[in-house]
Amino acid sequence: MLGNVIFGLVIPILIGGWILRRNVNILLAYYPLGVATSSCLNGVGFNFFWNILPNTHNQSYAGLPFDLGIYPVAGCLMIYMILEKNTKSWLAILITSFTLTLIEWLAKEMGRVIYFNGWNIYWTFFSYFLPLVVVYGYSKVFTLMYDISKKKRT
Repeated sequence: MLGNVIFGLVIPILIGGWILRRNVNILLAYYPLGVATSSCLNGVGFNFFWNILPNTHNQSYAGLPFDLGIYPVAGCLMIYMILEKNTKSWLAILITSFTLTLIEWLAKEMGRVIYFNGWNIYWTFFSYFLPLVVVYGYSKVFTLMYDISKKKRT
């Protein structure tokens, strides 16, 4: 479990916090969405498709560091690249999805992740890709709402 906390929570928070230190608004706006989507997907996934070590009575407990760390931070970094660095949205979504899939593939190869009920690495890619598309869509709505509220004040 200590490995999950270090690699799934501490390291991503430190890296994400350092990169986003000058744009805390991205963390404030998108981090909660990342936690929510990650928790929902892992809640379903732990019951039907995958398992991570260490085995606990409640698998969500073993996945909690990832739900609070790497997944929401990756979404925030993706939005940062799109909004601040003017990266093409589709490219940022694909790179982020591929990177998360690669990390999970490495964990699977090391025996830390176990798939069952027909789940595979391709489904894993789509399980990252689709929520990141939702986060990007949320960013468009959020930006529109911010622009609208900004115009109302002036």
